[in-house]
Amino acid sequence: MTRLLLALAVLLICFGSIMAQQGPADPDYYPLGYSGKTWTGAVTAFDNEQRTLTLTSDDDKKSTFVASLPDAPYERRRDAQNFRVIDFPYDKTAKYQVFQYLGPGNAGTLLPGNDSGSGKQRRNNPAGSAIGDFSDFMNRRITVYYTTREREVNGKKEKYNDVWRIRIT
Repeated sequence: MTRLLLALAVLLICFGSIMAQQGPADPDYYPLGYSGKTWTGAVTAFDNEQRTLTLTSDDDKKSTFVASLPDAPYERRRDAQNFRVIDFPYDKTAKYQVFQYLGPGNAGTLLPGNDSGSGKQRRNNPAGSAIGDFSDFMNRRITVYYTTREREVNGKKEKYNDVWRIRIT
């Protein structure tokens, strides 16, 4: 019984340290269908061919997270908290994206300046070229906004973390 309680305590501590780098998205406009998953850490490795960034947590456990960036045009902008962000299309096949404001969920939550008052925005997908070299991200602390998706590679399905926004903190 003591071993079971000890094992459970160790599991909870490990789970807590992993979850410390994950978090919910701050109040802002997000694409319809986005689950609100984020991960924050320092970029410790990148692969231009695979289009991935490896983030490492700040804690003693040194948890890592591999983020897959789309081979799609991007847009530099500011989010609702005035951080610099890089946005990629959430739905790469659509001509535009519909974003909905997700706030703290209080009854008194005010929607930011939107003429329609609906809390929705329609944005065209970014035009231009994709990021080709990820070396500028090296050693920077960033937050990635991602959705876990599946793709087929060599006849096998694999899960990956599809990033649609990078916040530079």
